[in-house]
Parts: sequence; structure tokens; C-alpha cells
Amino acid sequence: MVTILPIKGVRYAQAAGCKYSDLVTPPYDVISPEQQELFYNKSPYNIIRLEYGKSLPGDDAQNNRYTRAARTFKEWLDKKILFQEKEEAVYLYEQHFIYNNEYYMRQALLCGVKLTPFSTGEVIPHEETLDKPKADRLKLLQHCEANFSPVFGLFKDPNRIVESQSSYIKKKMDPALNFKDEEGQLHKLWVVYDQKFIELVQKFFRRKRIYIADGHHRYETSLQFYEEKRKTLGLADNYAHTLMALVNIYDEGLLTLPTHRLITRSKITTAVLLKELAKVFSVTEMLEPRNRDQLERLLERFLTGSQERKFSFGLYTGDRRFFILTEENRPFPWLDTVVLQEVVFTGIFGLGSADIRNKSNLRYTRDEWEAKETVDRGDALFAFFVNKPSLEEIVNLSEKGLRLPQKSTYFYPKFITGLVINKLEG
Repeated sequence: MVTILPIKGVRYAQAAGCKYSDLVTPPYDVISPEQQELFYNKSPYNIIRLEYGKSLPGDDAQNNRYTRAARTFKEWLDKKILFQEKEEAVYLYEQHFIYNNEYYMRQALLCGVKLTPFSTGEVIPHEETLDKPKADRLKLLQHCEANFSPVFGLFKDPNRIVESQSSYIKKKMDPALNFKDEEGQLHKLWVVYDQKFIELVQKFFRRKRIYIADGHHRYETSLQFYEEKRKTLGLADNYAHTLMALVNIYDEGLLTLPTHRLITRSKITTAVLLKELAKVFSVTEMLEPRNRDQLERLLERFLTGSQERKFSFGLYTGDRRFFILTEENRPFPWLDTVVLQEVVFTGIFGLGSADIRNKSNLRYTRDEWEAKETVDRGDALFAFFVNKPSLEEIVNLSEKGLRLPQKSTYFYPKFITGLVINKLEG
């Protein structure tokens, strides 16, 4: 039984400035050092200072990016840069965006979700997590006692009950936020205090499961932090939930993209690799794509268009050869990334689980042309191109208790950070 909780969310006040796009960021895990600097320069109140602050020379246990985030969070609340809702609410969110010249609108419910261990089957993961990001997010929670960005969760609602009720609410009130960011995405947020709607949502989710789409590290550290508080405080109800953005898997704006793999170093030559691959896959050589459009058409034709129940990959090698690898009739509903990891990276390249977790000799990119250019420059030996993941397969595998390799899914775009903060203390 999933328990949905309204929260007294913390949001930016007018004192932070009227241009909301200067205040928000993507989640911490996709922010490069260059982007971090850019967000720092946008506004003195940009959420980057809380979500992903800079490390500075001379940092120590008493003064570091976590202690600075905690001081800044308190200061912004004291100076009314941020304010907390006086009543508990849930939030309706729309994210409008363009991808490949097509318009999408993704709808989400932002709320508190009671933390439960994965073993209960109420909240279900689908990807492996790494120790270093979890340690980072735990330190931030310990110092700030707040969720600055939501965990992205999926739920099954083929009858679109939540959307229909949300649509009714949206028609009755104006959004509290309505702005475009610098990428042209439109963001709308409604603050809903309506008790009948909240009770309807709570009743609906009692019969549902939530599948984590993005934010596994944040969920696991929230649960760990809650357990720490229970040990020290005994009663720790204020810490028993985390902020989540919940999206119906049948939402037409739910877009998943592939994440391609690059082998950066190996003693295996192209000839040896092809010989080993031929033991498992049908290997077909294609003409080398000369530009981005040719590569996109090639992958669309042979990868996304070949799924009776096959596993198809693209392979580009350092000697500028391109291959389509196809394996038919694997008697298990694995995703392409699982087949690639188990059969190729582990079976042929000999990469162990620690190598893959630590990205030893393995890199990732969502841009297929960038992957090819990386090989052409000599910065990688091989590029493997994978299919867009199937949501149905992700959910089915999650329900079986299977964890997928890192970077098996990428939901585009990321939810932005800075719309609603969940303050856990008090």
C-alpha cells in the first residue's frame, strides 16, 4: 500500500526575483562543473547553492559544501527568499517541451510518499546504485534535512483517473508558476489544498505500486536517513517520507531515450571482437554513416524497427567500420542493455561489476553522433548503440525484482530542481 502525503512545501518568494528560470537547475547528477558555474552566476539565489554547491580549497569537516548549503537554506528562509506553505498541499506539474520537432507535455503529481524498504514491494527500483552518489546525497540530507529535488516515480493508471481529476482542478484555478526556461521548456505548477482531491489521490495510490524511474540514490538515502533518525529520536514521523514526482506510465509525454556505450581502452582488437561477437550475434556490416542524419536513419531502421523479439545493437569501430548485431529468440525478457552488459562487456571484454560501476574503460553518451566522433578522435575504441528502452519491459523486470545496469534508462527531460522543496524538520 503506497501512502501519499500532502506537504507544506517550500517555494521561492518574490524577493528571489521574478525571473524563475534564473533560479532553477536540472538535478545534481547531470550538472557539469561548467554548468555549475553558470548557475552560480545566474542569480545569488539559484538553487544550485543548495542542491549541488561548490567544493572550495580549504574545505574541512566544519566548513564544506554541505554546511554551506545548510546555512544558505536557513538564511533564505529567514530572509523570506523562500517561504513555506501555511497549509499542507499536493502539487500538479506540467512540463511542456519539444524533442525532434515534436511537442510533448508530461504531467506529474508532486507530493510526499511514505518511505518503505524495497522488500515490501510498494516502491520498486529498476537500476543498480553506486556508493559514492549515495554518500554525497546522504551528507546533504544530514546537514539540510530537506529534499531539494524529487524522486521520479512511475505508476500504472490506464484509465487515467489521476489525470482526469487533475484536469478538473486545473480548470478551476490558475497555476502558481507559469514560466519558460532558457531551453524553451514551459513549466506550470498548481498548488492544491483541496482536501477531497488529496483524499481521492491517497485512496487511489493505496492500491498501486510506484516504480522509480530516476532518483534511486535519493530514495535510498532518504530511507537510510529516516532509519538514522529513528535510532536517535525514536519517533521520527517528520522524516518518514520523501518528495516524489509521480507520472502515469501511460502519459503521452513520457519520453525515454537510449544511452549509448563507449569502450575507451581494451587489448581486444576489432578482428578478435568480431570473431567473438559472431558466436552469439548475427553480424552484418553496413556502410559507414557520413553524417548525423545518416546515422540516425541507420539506427532507426535497424534498431528501433527490428523488435519482433530480437536484440539489435549498432557497433562502430576505430577503423571506421559499422555493424548491426542481432540476436534472436533469447528466452528471457531482458533489455538490450542487460544483454550487452552480460554477453559483451562481461563475457568478451571481461569487465567485472566493479569495473562497470566505476566506469573503468566504459563511458556513456546519449548523443549517437558524439559517440561516433569520440571513436574517430581516438578517445574510444568502440561505440555500441542501443535501443530506446521499453517502459513495459522496465516495469515487468522491476516487478520480478531485477535491477538493470546503470544508464539503462534516460527519461527526457529531467525534472527541474527548485519548484518545490520538502523541508523535513518541523
